[in-house]
Amino acid sequence: MDYSSFGLKDKIAIVTGASQGIGRAIALGLAQAGAHLVLAKYPAGGREEIQKVKKEIEGAGRQALIVPTDVAKVADVNALMEQAKAKFGRIDILVNNAGWTGTTPALEVTEEEYDKTMDASLKSVFFACQAAARIMIPQGGGRIINIGSNFGVIAFKKRSVYAAAKAGVHHLSRALSLEWARDGVLVNVVAPCITETESRKNILERPGYKEWATNEMLPRGRWNQPEDLVGAVLFLSSSFADMVVGHVLMVDGGWTIH
Repeated sequence: MDYSSFGLKDKIAIVTGASQGIGRAIALGLAQAGAHLVLAKYPAGGREEIQKVKKEIEGAGRQALIVPTDVAKVADVNALMEQAKAKFGRIDILVNNAGWTGTTPALEVTEEEYDKTMDASLKSVFFACQAAARIMIPQGGGRIINIGSNFGVIAFKKRSVYAAAKAGVHHLSRALSLEWARDGVLVNVVAPCITETESRKNILERPGYKEWATNEMLPRGRWNQPEDLVGAVLFLSSSFADMVVGHVLMVDGGWTIH
């Protein structure tokens, strides 16, 4: 697909959780739109996958830097931003995609699971936004797109902590926009429903689940694919979205209009 009209040629973009699924699709989409990429991935595993993403980006004529990053660790997040700036001199776009969720009933959630979910899905977003903004504001601006969730808007069983974290991401993005928009740093959210990726395969393969959700919850009549998120991210990264501030853009097939 031709994404050149988004005007992102030679922009510098960071994508967290870039080795697979939504993060991979967004990274490749940004490269196809002309951006150079900093690919952040969890330090353990996924080495072959992230190398494949890097090669695809370079095959499109763009540059790519891989930075192993545990987004739940502030020191790692700060190092990610520093390496991006050292390599490219600036950061134009940050996509906070990495996160984690359990599927435990609320009565059984442990403190460990609660902390892991909040650290990976909310704490990480705040400190990545903070570290990026410290670079973006002096350079005159930038775009931050946080990946939220339709579960940050509606309730869903066995997702109590994750839903709270994603609702936090949505409102955090509004609050940060209020502080940074005058400095040219626009923070927005793209909020999908469950998307067909390897990490969500176990959910979608539960007997009857996919059929129930497709027929009852998704007016669009099909599930999100990772590529369905790309257009929304590119729009919010571009000058077409200069007056879109603190917005939550639902890309959920209509789930939340019920």
